[in-house]
Amino acid sequence: MNRKLTARLAGFVGASALALGGVVVAAPAAQADGAGCANYLAQVPNSRSTTDGNLACGLGAAGLPVSPVLCRTVLATVSQVNGTATDAACKQAKQ
Repeated sequence: MNRKLTARLAGFVGASALALGGVVVAAPAAQADGAGCANYLAQVPNSRSTTDGNLACGLGAAGLPVSPVLCRTVLATVSQVNGTATDAACKQAKQ
């Protein structure tokens, strides 16, 4: 395996572990579902719906204090979405 793929997989596994732990803790407090974020990502040119993108949107909508950071980290690092689209998608997740 090359290093780039290994790094992406490690990032995805780490983010997934954080998400699962955060979802269990914040499930009652979650008010948004991340649909606005996922819809925004689907409309971005050269982008597609991915499992890690949907995970990032869910993290952004979770309502945890670290949700915006996790959303941006997963979208930028794992999904490799550009910075402008990442910021806009994570803002959609909070609404």
